[in-house]
Amino acid sequence: MLHAVSSFNSSEPVLPGLIRPAAAAQPHQSGLAGKVTEIVLQGSDFGEMTMLLPLLAQLSKDDRWFAWIAPPTALPKSLLEAAGIDLKKVMLLQPDQSHSTYQLACQALKAGTCHAVISWPGVVSSEELAGLEDAAVNGKSHGIVIRDRRLC
Repeated sequence: MLHAVSSFNSSEPVLPGLIRPAAAAQPHQSGLAGKVTEIVLQGSDFGEMTMLLPLLAQLSKDDRWFAWIAPPTALPKSLLEAAGIDLKKVMLLQPDQSHSTYQLACQALKAGTCHAVISWPGVVSSEELAGLEDAAVNGKSHGIVIRDRRLC
């Protein structure tokens, strides 16, 4: 069901009877901790990634680590730095024969040492998204999954 809340008075629905106030957030969680956001792009070229640079820059400002798992190889370091991304806070993880992108993302989210974990899995199933959500809740971290629409 669609939920919308007036920015002036959060106790009243914007359209009474049609849209109800959203449920209150859990008191022990703030912001996006314990959540997973999925971003679907039209393609995998870097041109489409440039719109995400401000988001990546903001996420790199937190005190905890910011994990990147299997990012596209086309992310030039100089462009990332010019966008304001603090690369000293970025933990770069690459999958191998023993650890998939999904497994690395779950481990990073569960550990709780990263405030955000962004992964480029290619394809992600509904079961894997649920697993990432569980890991994010356990580690009080925010997961971001970026995938290519063509690989669905």
